[in-house]
Amino acid sequence: MKIERLNLQRKGFTLIEISIVVMILGVIFTGLFSTYYTSLRISRESSSPGGAAKRDILLAMENIRSTIAMTYFHQTQRRLIFIGRNDGRGLDRRDRLDFAATHPNSEETSMPEVREVSFYLKPMLDVPDYYQLIRREDEMVDRYPKSGGTEYTLLTHVKSFQLKYSRTGAKWEDEWDSKLTKVLPRLIRIEVIVNSGKKEVRYETLAFPGILFK
Repeated sequence: MKIERLNLQRKGFTLIEISIVVMILGVIFTGLFSTYYTSLRISRESSSPGGAAKRDILLAMENIRSTIAMTYFHQTQRRLIFIGRNDGRGLDRRDRLDFAATHPNSEETSMPEVREVSFYLKPMLDVPDYYQLIRREDEMVDRYPKSGGTEYTLLTHVKSFQLKYSRTGAKWEDEWDSKLTKVLPRLIRIEVIVNSGKKEVRYETLAFPGILFK
């Protein structure tokens, strides 16, 4: 009887431990995967009325994050690159990322399995000091993995677009070149500063590339 009582106590304690671990992991992953934003003024009141809607900003951030999650990379394939370049300083960054990613429904749509994707800024001609956030996509990877294909405007009234890369999350780098590193970063921090409602606000999220890393 004593042995049975001890076993029951051990089982109950184990369930409590599991519940605590699950709760902690849930909090951690919610923080990692949720896009969050800071509505505090970044530098000054924006003189441009209107700006981008919050919904459009969140959709653009999710577009970048989810596409990076489909990164496809192979060390021996020269055309499969993952290159991030920084441009600008401080709160005025104009970074660029070029990489290969899988088509989510390539079999159903009869399209190539891997595509070229780029994210970068282009000036807004009608609104000085602000940019459009562009997604470039080519339906197949060719000899020119940084050009060609079609450009789509994800977001307007962007002041800054910044990407940072890390192997572990402890140290962050402003640039990444898979031709030199031979590997993908494990974490990417995405930050945009956008004019929204006469205020410049900052939105941030984390992306996890390399699900299809080989």
